[in-house]
Amino acid sequence: MGVRIRWPALALVVTLVAEVVVFIIVGKLIGFGFAVLILLALMALGAVLLRREGLRAWRRFQSVAAAGERPGPQLTRSLVGLLGAVFLLMPGFITDVLGLALFVPPIRALASRGLTVLAGRQLASAAMSELFGPRLVKVRAGRPTRINANGPGAGAGAGVATDTETIEGEIVDPR
Repeated sequence: MGVRIRWPALALVVTLVAEVVVFIIVGKLIGFGFAVLILLALMALGAVLLRREGLRAWRRFQSVAAAGERPGPQLTRSLVGLLGAVFLLMPGFITDVLGLALFVPPIRALASRGLTVLAGRQLASAAMSELFGPRLVKVRAGRPTRINANGPGAGAGAGVATDTETIEGEIVDPR
């Protein structure tokens, strides 16, 4: 039975090797002393930002909860900020660049949307509705037409095709 390498472990090893290589390159360009000072300064910035983003996340969550609103959008935005601060805390220039990038508003918004999509894949539909509110969906109107399930391209889900128009809608909680 072969050993199966997991993606997170492989990504960690690749990141560590890349960080060492980049540190050596930067150290040769500007000197190792300056490279270490820059890393220490960025780690200190990460610590300050982690505290600030953590407090902001807590305050946002409290205000959203007090207002009775859905916390999902605020949570994802806050988590992206916390992730950026954690990346800055990690020693290495690659993670520092990633961490700083997550504080740039367009990148932060894009990462927040990506986190929402990831949460949508991992969480049940009811949990997503509780966090983010009603979700927009597309449904097809009309009756599906049967096609030959044994023909070319047949596989899982083969045998049903629709040739009707798409209707946009949203799932609304009946409460």
